[in-house]
Amino acid sequence: VLAGFVLASIAARFIFPGVSLEGRTMWLLRSSPMSMRDLLWSKFWVGTAPLLILAVSIVGVTDYLLAVAPFMFAVSVLTIVFMTFAVSGLAVGFGTLFPQFETENAAQIPTSFGGLLFMMSAIVVIAGVVILEARPVYSYLRAQVFGGSMNPVEMGIGFGLAALLCGAATIIPIRVARTRLENLEH
Repeated sequence: VLAGFVLASIAARFIFPGVSLEGRTMWLLRSSPMSMRDLLWSKFWVGTAPLLILAVSIVGVTDYLLAVAPFMFAVSVLTIVFMTFAVSGLAVGFGTLFPQFETENAAQIPTSFGGLLFMMSAIVVIAGVVILEARPVYSYLRAQVFGGSMNPVEMGIGFGLAALLCGAATIIPIRVARTRLENLEH
């Protein structure tokens, strides 16, 4: 959860303003042969790559220092990878839906109404992932401490729904943003 909040705050500062920072040169991008889809996905990957390195480093080092079990190590690293994609997708999407092309100060962009909506949606996604993964992780820990078996169906459903939520939070905002940018062209 804490790593997710760190991701959301960094994405709000560096990924969310990406389209707004194009400012008055947006006409040049629209007249270029690059599609709006390619523009958004390039903004996504340019912001996501360093964020992913940071997130995996934070979680990996923390897990190593806490000497967590291999299962929990794998769950936490995979979860932060999926959450990084989701938060970055939300940042690009909301940044495109609520652009501020005329701003003089880039630091003011994340504090806008769109920035607030992005942060709230990122918190909802992070909370959703934690809630969906809580039951499978509890089952694993219960089996480790008290003995017994884990329910693989329960684990598959919990982790699968968390991955589905992250996938939707990555792709849907970027598709909506692409539609918005293409409508700006006309």
